[in-house]
Amino acid sequence: MTIKAVLRNGHIEPLEPLPSEWIEGQELLVEQPAPELQDQVEQWAKDLESAAQRVPVEEHQRFQEALEAVRREGKEAMRREWGES
Repeated sequence: MTIKAVLRNGHIEPLEPLPSEWIEGQELLVEQPAPELQDQVEQWAKDLESAAQRVPVEEHQRFQEALEAVRREGKEAMRREWGES
């Protein structure tokens, strides 16, 4: 997962919400984008945002419901594997 961030006063500050699966103290890899790729990355991000906005709200909801189902099934499978009920 990649997020945008800026360096301010010696600290890296995210420009968007951090993924919920990231935990406090987790080690992260921070890389400076190659200057020649920056424009391509920015255009890609704009194209992706534009495409996401064209997806109907119902599709977003169906996708979120499917993700939740997968998470539930994964948790249930892990509990079964660990011998819990």
